[in-house]
Amino acid sequence: MSDDKMFEFMTKMYSEMQEGFKDIKNNDKIHTERFDKLENRLDSLENEVKKIGVTIDGKLIPTGVALLDGYKDNTEHITIIDDKIDRLQIDVNSISMKVLYNDSRIIEISKSLRKVE
Repeated sequence: MSDDKMFEFMTKMYSEMQEGFKDIKNNDKIHTERFDKLENRLDSLENEVKKIGVTIDGKLIPTGVALLDGYKDNTEHITIIDDKIDRLQIDVNSISMKVLYNDSRIIEISKSLRKVE
């Protein structure tokens, strides 16, 4: 090969290499921009997850405690109502016994009145 051809070949290789380097630099810029966008999205996502965590800690836990308190209150009220129902049942039984006694007395009095007639 002659010197001129060698020089042209090397010049051509040099220019192609420069173009390749430009492409690589452009790709690096594109990838850097993509990574920056991804990093921003991840940061946003992380912030949202933190907000959700705060929401869970701030809203759900006190709500759970409030539900347990409500459950305790309901249990106490149910116990009070059960006691009242028990007392009412005793009163109903007492009245039933008195009615039966009075029925028996009425029957006895009716029999006595028939005998008198």
